[in-house]
Parts: sequence; C-alpha cells; structure tokens
Amino acid sequence: MNVGLMFLFSDLSKVPQNRVFAEVLEEIDYAEELGFDSVWLPEHHFATPGLLGNPLMLAAAVSQRTERIKIGIAATVLPFQHPLRIAEDAALVDVLSNGRLMLGVGRGWQVPEFQTFQVDQTASRAMFLESVDIIRRAWTKESFSHDGEFWQFKDVSIFPKPVQKPHPPIFWTVVTPGSYKRAAALGYPVIRSLNFAALETVEIGTAAYEAEIKKSGKELTDFELPLTVKVYVAPTDEEAERDAAPNAKWFYNALSAFLPGAPGRPRPASGYEEYPEDPGAVAEAAANDLWKWGTAYGSPETVLKKLRAYSDRTFTNHWMAWMRIGELPHDKVMKSMELFAREVMPALREDAATTADR
Repeated sequence: MNVGLMFLFSDLSKVPQNRVFAEVLEEIDYAEELGFDSVWLPEHHFATPGLLGNPLMLAAAVSQRTERIKIGIAATVLPFQHPLRIAEDAALVDVLSNGRLMLGVGRGWQVPEFQTFQVDQTASRAMFLESVDIIRRAWTKESFSHDGEFWQFKDVSIFPKPVQKPHPPIFWTVVTPGSYKRAAALGYPVIRSLNFAALETVEIGTAAYEAEIKKSGKELTDFELPLTVKVYVAPTDEEAERDAAPNAKWFYNALSAFLPGAPGRPRPASGYEEYPEDPGAVAEAAANDLWKWGTAYGSPETVLKKLRAYSDRTFTNHWMAWMRIGELPHDKVMKSMELFAREVMPALREDAATTADR
C-alpha cells in the first residue's frame, strides 16, 4: 500500500502565488519526513481550481529538495504539447530525481484550454493515444521514426533517457467507463479521482477495468491503481467538520462553475458525451453527501473508517490524499498531515498487509 499527497492548487485565486508555492514545497518536504510515499502535481490552465500550467517544472524543483518520495504528475495534458517535448522534459525529471517519476497523462476536457491553445478538441482522444505511443518509444529506443496522423519525424533520439527501465510508469487519468476500458485493453494503470466523479462512477469504471484486464489473465492487484480522496484529520470530529466541510463545499461550488456546460463555459462538440449534463448538479449532489464525492474528514478514527469504506467499495493500493483542500490554511494542513501519518497511515498499511496474506 502506497500513500501519497495530491495538490490541486485551488487556492491560487485567493493566496499570494509565491506564498502558495513556498507552503506547498514545505508540505512536500514534510511529507517525505513523515513517510508519505508520493506527491502528485496536476496540469490545468487559465482558471481555478487546479491552476498549474507545467507540473514537470515544479516536479524538477521537488526532485532537488527530496531524496526518497516518488514524484507523480496527475496529469500532463498530452494534446497541448509535442510528445517529444514531453518525453524530454519527463525524462529529465526522472534523471534529476534518480528514477522517482510517475507520469500521469490525460487528453484534457476543458474547452477554453483547447480554444486558447488552438487544438481541435474533437481530436483529443486520437492525439492522446498517438502521443502516449511516441513518448514510450522515445524513452526506450535509441532512435526512431514516426509517421502518424498528428506528428511525423525521422531518425529522432531524445536525451537524456530515463533512469527507470524500461521507462517510468505511465498512468492514464480516467473518468468515464470508456476510458477505463481503453486503458485496461492496452495494459496501463489508471488514476481515479473521487474529487471529480461520484463514488458510483468510480465503481462502475473500476468494474469495467477489471473485466477488461481479466481477459488477459490479470487481476487488479497486478496494477498500481491510485485513488484521490480529500482528507483532513483533526483531533476531534467537531474540529474537522468546522475546518474541512466549508472548504470541500467551496471546491465543489468552484468545480460546478468550471465544468464544461457551466454558464459561460461551452461543452465540447463531441467525444465527451459521458460528462455531466448539469454541472450545477455536481455541487448540489456533493454538498448533500460529501463522502460519496471523495471527502474523508474527522478524527483519526473517523478518517480511517471512511477510507476503509472507500476501499470496500472500490479497490486501491495507492491513496492520493488531497489534504490542502480548498483554502485550508497551511498550519492546519501540516497538523493534519502529521496526525494522518502517525495514526491513520500505519493502519492502512496494516490492512493491506493483512489482505495480501490471505
């Protein structure tokens, strides 16, 4: 069982930017000290929540401040850059970190991002698949050529090559059942987020993933399958409710204005039909049942109980705890991390070890 931290940078709209990054880097340093296994950085553009244009640049900074913790990207949006550029930058982070990179990749879903970068969103799935193939070959071949639908080149070598062999792990970020099935068919592990989808949606997708991998004789335990959940630990349930609930609700209100189809935000022309028709309903549904939308806050005992309930419903062997929820202040996040590492994390690992021994 791996336990990591996810950062979404939802507070860049309210907190001075230099302070946000200073605090996040301090939290990452503390995560390594506390024994967390990973940190995960996102990519989004032009609007909060989730404003971090180049996570690989921040990952390079993290690589020089830490020695052990793995550095995950969740996720690089592949249609927005040439895949050879992504392969080069990611390989450099793997070298600088001495083989600690985990590259999450996605096709993107925000219409304004595609419009601003002048990328045809209806081609995002095909661009994504072609880009993944190019990145993998760039990492593993001394020289190669490519003649695809979107990119063409001859006799190209990238430097440096990654430290990890055959290459750093590549994770697909998924939301819809179709994405789960495609990732499973090609043998890629997936990153699932209860911040952007309800528990039932993740359950359905994970079941589809499991059914697909079983066709080739695999089980869920053969893959690393991270799951993102908002986590906040306080000495008492009452204190956690007071601190975390408003910030979790703030996030979902912000998300409902951020999703495609929200007022002033057009929906993609095609290829995203499984996304919610009414983004406003997301905030309402989450406010009515924050747990079903990936929120575990309370005393250590309560948080452990809620996380166990998630694992009973959908398999995970890598928790991605988003602990800097909404606009929670830095000092409270640090205290939550400490309580989690001391009183919750050991129990999660013991649970996993017990299950493995059965």
